Amino acid sequence: MFHKIRKKVQNAPLAQKFLILLLPGIFLFALFILAGFLLIIRSSNRMLYQTSGELLTYSSKDISRNLHTVQGMANFILEDNSIQTALSESKDGNGSNTPSNSYARVHAALNNYYQKYKSYYVDYVQVVTDKFSVLSSGIDSHVLPSELQSEILETARTQDGRLCWITDYCDTYGIFLVRSLRRIEHLKLDDLGVLIININIRQMMEDISAPNQSQDSVSYILCNGSQTLYAPASLKNYERFALEKVDLGEYSIQKICQDRYFTIRGRITDTGWDYFCLSPYEDMYKNIQFFQQLFIFILFSSLLLCILLTKVLMKPLVTHFDALMTKIKAFGNEKFEIIHCPYSYENRYDEIGLLHQQFDSMAAKILTLIKENYEHKLLAKESQLKALEMQINPHFLYNTLQSINWRAKLLKDVPISLMTESLGKLLRITLSRKNKDSSLSQELELVKYYMNIQEIRFEDSLRCETEIPPELVDTYLPKFTLQPLVENAIHYTLEEDSDECLIYIKAHRETECIVITVSNTESRFEENLLEKLISKEILPNGFGIGILNVYKRLELAFGDSCSLEFINEEMFATVKITVPDRTDAKRRDRYASIADC
Repeated sequence: MFHKIRKKVQNAPLAQKFLILLLPGIFLFALFILAGFLLIIRSSNRMLYQTSGELLTYSSKDISRNLHTVQGMANFILEDNSIQTALSESKDGNGSNTPSNSYARVHAALNNYYQKYKSYYVDYVQVVTDKFSVLSSGIDSHVLPSELQSEILETARTQDGRLCWITDYCDTYGIFLVRSLRRIEHLKLDDLGVLIININIRQMMEDISAPNQSQDSVSYILCNGSQTLYAPASLKNYERFALEKVDLGEYSIQKICQDRYFTIRGRITDTGWDYFCLSPYEDMYKNIQFFQQLFIFILFSSLLLCILLTKVLMKPLVTHFDALMTKIKAFGNEKFEIIHCPYSYENRYDEIGLLHQQFDSMAAKILTLIKENYEHKLLAKESQLKALEMQINPHFLYNTLQSINWRAKLLKDVPISLMTESLGKLLRITLSRKNKDSSLSQELELVKYYMNIQEIRFEDSLRCETEIPPELVDTYLPKFTLQPLVENAIHYTLEEDSDECLIYIKAHRETECIVITVSNTESRFEENLLEKLISKEILPNGFGIGILNVYKRLELAFGDSCSLEFINEEMFATVKITVPDRTDAKRRDRYASIADC
């Protein structure tokens, strides 16, 4: 996978590579900005937590102080001598009648305590004995229903004199601090009655929240386990499970009653009650959401703007590289074309200018080398071919003319016409400057005209046979390849007083090559004839010049891929010509030219 991505990046255009290099930096910068934004939000929440925590600490201390003070009052009442004496006398007295003096003393003491501690949200103080019930305020409206009072008394007596908070009836009657009053004298600890202190917890919580009363005020919720002791009217129907998600001493953002609140949880040590400080967070949350969306929009807009700006800024740079690539591609074709850009790089000395200048200089030098070497070499070959064509031995022409003259004097018949016609065609092909190249079929035609003349001259003493496969007749050969060899065979046989001469011209295909042989009887080649002619060990005169001409024509046409061999066999002297097989390519070119037509 990584290898494929790397390969795609390597083959990507230059503009995309620049963009790939810049994008990580742009995204990293955007990531840092996003991290900073989230850090600001976190810091804002932390500051809000500290502020709410301070309020919560103050409020918890206020609640704890009030409740602790009420507990102290309960202890003072237990230890009060007048109350202990009055309750003891009432219990020790005979009969069920309560001495009025005992009732009055208890009422006076309770009323005194009530007046002293009513600022701590004590609604009333009540002492209940087996013989009477005393209220501090003496108002009948504070009298509890008998069933409720019986439950409270039973709960207090089960605590063996310990203080007990009763919160089961807080919605209607507030909360109660109760205890069983035991006789302290002589540590008898018998039950004298039950102390009931009623506390208005709602008024207490509302007064604590009063300094913060506003549209975005802080609210408090007081809970005893799963029971809600106090909740403001706006949060009366809150979901309990939302508060249970908040850990003690931590903060959390919770959705309560369709609104979001910044919530902190604390605990009152004396009672074990949990209290929650709720700061409205809905408006702040919406503002944060808005700024988050605005920030993300601005961030992505900035990224797109950076990418577009990068492309715009890179376009002039990439344009110069594209121009250089256009130059390279145009120069790389077969025409070696040099494209001139409308922009001049002559006075630029940066990397782009130097690249263009160096390429233009290199292209000009290559064109110069092509003209000086390639074209000059072609001209040299052309000159060599023309020079070789001009070296045709005039001896043949003289002999032909003598034969025609001799035959004309002795016989006046058709052979003379044939000889004359063949001579005309032969001279026309020989002296033609139009066709520099030839084929095996054309070379055989040239040999045919030549043999027509020679067979009339030597009659039955000269015979030529060919064995050429039809598929090889288009084999490419330089002009005047076979005729000099046939002429050489006749020269060294019949003209050397031999009785007859039989010439065979054959061709066959070998591996990627065409082999053409010219064989004749009644003659032999000198050993290493060609090498001696090339090294001038044997001076080329007469027909030796024809052999050298054939060799040079083949070498110019085919280079090292051809060969010319002189072989002495049992009855034949054979010249073997080996050339590359180009018949298929030539045939394809012919078909292509026909298709184009």
